Amino acid sequence: MNPMYQNVSNVLKFVTEIGVPLALLVMVISFIGMIVRWKTPKRRGHVIRLVVATVLIPCQIGLMFGFIHLIYVPEMSRHMMAEHNAARVKRFADTTFVHVGDRAPDFSLTTTTGENFSLAEAKGDVVVINFFATTCGPCHEELPHIEKIWAERKQHQNFHLLVIGREESDDTVTEYCEKRGFTFPTATDPDRAVYSLFAKEGIPRTIVVAPDGSIVVSQLGFYEENIAKLNTVLDEYLP
Repeated sequence: MNPMYQNVSNVLKFVTEIGVPLALLVMVISFIGMIVRWKTPKRRGHVIRLVVATVLIPCQIGLMFGFIHLIYVPEMSRHMMAEHNAARVKRFADTTFVHVGDRAPDFSLTTTTGENFSLAEAKGDVVVINFFATTCGPCHEELPHIEKIWAERKQHQNFHLLVIGREESDDTVTEYCEKRGFTFPTATDPDRAVYSLFAKEGIPRTIVVAPDGSIVVSQLGFYEENIAKLNTVLDEYLP
């Protein structure tokens, strides 16, 4: 456990279990003592302790909430984010067959408009390959960004983009794209023959193949930072 996280937990435990109950006990005892000794000189000491205890209680509660919102919650968020990122990295490593730096496996597909696409024939160009499914929630979020990339770069003579429907038919992919106004080239991979060259599971999945045939981007899932990285890499290869 992170030392700071442990220290914050110890402070919260002390305030909750010892600090506030102790102040309450002092307040009650001082109040009783003040009433009992109201007409004696010792009354003053009880009043002072009562006031101090009364002030300490909200101060300790405020300190506790301050620790919770300023240290505990941010630390918990960082801890959870670190775990999430570690899980992302592990899932990607466990499900991916080809990584950045590897040569992209060759494949050929017929697009939904009847054109032939061959990765081997596209060598010398930059190729973006995206695997999706019409029932995939993150794919719905990512594809508008893919459409924007296509719209901005489709006129570049050295650029290719192919969005492949994993376990989809031409009809389902065509209907899906028409409904959402997507114009990027699409193809289908009903038996996962092409997808299985790249990965075991997990979509959306985006791969960028450099002109020399090597993979320069390999991403799993939809994250805003992935789109930013994708655009940065494409800007480098397609000035």
